[in-house]
Amino acid sequence: MTISSFSLTRRSALRLGALGLGGLALAPAAIAQTPVQWPLRLAYARMSPAGFVNIRGDEQSAWMAMQTRLGGLIGAIQPIQPADMMGASLPKIEGAASCAMVARQMASAAGFSHVVLYATNDGQRIYTSDGNWFSDMFASLQSDLDKDDRATGEAHLLDVAGGMPLATVTADARPRDPLNLFDGGRNPERETLASLTQGIERRLQDMASQAYEAQRSIAD
Repeated sequence: MTISSFSLTRRSALRLGALGLGGLALAPAAIAQTPVQWPLRLAYARMSPAGFVNIRGDEQSAWMAMQTRLGGLIGAIQPIQPADMMGASLPKIEGAASCAMVARQMASAAGFSHVVLYATNDGQRIYTSDGNWFSDMFASLQSDLDKDDRATGEAHLLDVAGGMPLATVTADARPRDPLNLFDGGRNPERETLASLTQGIERRLQDMASQAYEAQRSIAD
């Protein structure tokens, strides 16, 4: 899904952390938060410091599995991709606040009520090489072995109408141990993504439960 009619070049007044997401304060801001209407029509978009990035099939499966587990709480779910097969691309953006504005506008134009904006970081250090095959191999090996930082992730559930995030979830996972033969098959970044989807799922369940209790108390 792509929409290319929007162009946001204004620099964000807020710089939002290492992943461009921390301390989220997003425009456009709603004066009062609109009550959530169930079932949700939910879009989701992955972002990086450079803007939107492609969401692979296995990641899409994780979000679709969340929809399945939530049953009737989510009526539709779909990714926002940076490009489609016809070559259309997303607008150029600057800053995470602009990224959130574009995601909201795209989701709204496509008929969705909410959008999840998320990012993950594998915690892996990047080593540069001088361009020959040996240094390339060594840089790749060193980068693979030297994973002393935890994978991290952050996700925000946004109403397309604006306002502050309805839910914010953070997650992390321990790095792989290169000396442990049974640890080589782990993917800490994927573990972080799984934690993010589970966290959003729990928040949606809580929100739906609160809405149900409120309606029941009014009926009583």
